[in-house]
Amino acid sequence: MPSSVARPPTASGVPGLDTAYVNTARARSLAALGAYEQAAADFDNAIAMLPPAYRRDRGVYLARAARAHAGTGNMSLAARIGAQAVGIAAETGSARIFHQLDHLDQALAPASGEDGVAEFRASLDRIVLHPA
Repeated sequence: MPSSVARPPTASGVPGLDTAYVNTARARSLAALGAYEQAAADFDNAIAMLPPAYRRDRGVYLARAARAHAGTGNMSLAARIGAQAVGIAAETGSARIFHQLDHLDQALAPASGEDGVAEFRASLDRIVLHPA
């Protein structure tokens, strides 16, 4: 969705204050408190509710969800979800997504031998160091 287009009003009447947004705010708070399992579940639920047109938001939320999954110790799942965010970051060029992916990359660095982690880190390197 182009940044110049405002989100439509929701049932609450407040543009952008929809269930997905509220769930991601809650998930961010839970992650900050170290409640990674609940944060991961909340991010996953919010992503499922997010309208397809919100590509940049989806990329940010995917990267944050991946970090929450990394916090639970599930590095392979974190890498798979992170790879989806890398694809959206490459497509959109969103600095917000790149910022979240940087945090994810740092979280996954110690687990580079786990399934999918090296591939995630290589795909991120390709779009950051060698963009098309």
